[in-house]
Amino acid sequence: MGIIDTLSAGFDRITKRLWLILIPVLVDIGIWIGPKLSVNQLTQEALAALPSMTGLGSQYEQSLELAQEWLASVGAEANLLSVLSMRLLGLPSLTATFTPQARLLVAEQRVVEIQTWPTLLGLVLLFTLLSLLIGCFCFSWLAQEARDEEMDITYALQVTGRSWLRLTALLLFGSLAAGMLLIGLSFALGVLAALSPQLGALILSISAVGFLWFSVYAGIIFFFTTRAMILDNMGVLSSLWSSVNVVQGSFFSVVGFILLINIIQTGLMYIWRLLAVSTVGTLASILGNAYVSTGLVLASMIFYRDRFVAWQGAMAQAKTGEG
Repeated sequence: MGIIDTLSAGFDRITKRLWLILIPVLVDIGIWIGPKLSVNQLTQEALAALPSMTGLGSQYEQSLELAQEWLASVGAEANLLSVLSMRLLGLPSLTATFTPQARLLVAEQRVVEIQTWPTLLGLVLLFTLLSLLIGCFCFSWLAQEARDEEMDITYALQVTGRSWLRLTALLLFGSLAAGMLLIGLSFALGVLAALSPQLGALILSISAVGFLWFSVYAGIIFFFTTRAMILDNMGVLSSLWSSVNVVQGSFFSVVGFILLINIIQTGLMYIWRLLAVSTVGTLASILGNAYVSTGLVLASMIFYRDRFVAWQGAMAQAKTGEG
């Protein structure tokens, strides 16, 4: 099945079962009507604690001032509740990207200022884990639809629990590995820079390009790993192995599919934000975003399953030929 046919199949199934968009809609509305968990105070304290940068030259000082202004703006606008968005799994929430001017149920949004860094880190961890749990449950619904099965809540809850634990372990291991790699690279680059600044700068540029390519490839692998884990109820290693083989077997098709998904979501997100100028417009934008995002996720499951079956068929044929 081609990319366009796969997208059409995903949206056709969502259109026939509109209740599948319920979870993304509820998450979006929850972020919208919930309090704003602000980190503005912590951001201002962190910026005030930075050492003076005088003596670096006007060009560097201007760049640092712009960076500080940007951080201050982000801190003032950020809402910690937006971490509940399921963007990590490919289901971005509309109200997590901006704060609608129109309100629902309340006249004004309540602002709760986060006072300490431990509280901030604890809430980020809690909301991230909760976001993964909600996302796994939503994906378990969609996986049954992708397999043309009747909805089974008991089975969906079982898959949700197992997938959530596996994804949490995978993200924890990935974060630790990335942190150790960055620390090792920083130490090595520091030693090289002390011995030879030119060599250190060259190695830094090469490392930055290599890290960028690795991050993109790892993102593609993770994109299909979550689908394999939930769609076929696989373990971490099995889902990673399946994802790698699907990506390697249809690399350009996979890259084109993921690019198209991101272009659709980015373009429509801009349109949804333009429509969200009133309460009715915001609700319509939330429904539209949920419909499109859920349709794209279901299409990605169909896309992965077609390529996975093709890869298994090729492997079986190769074994038969060897025999």
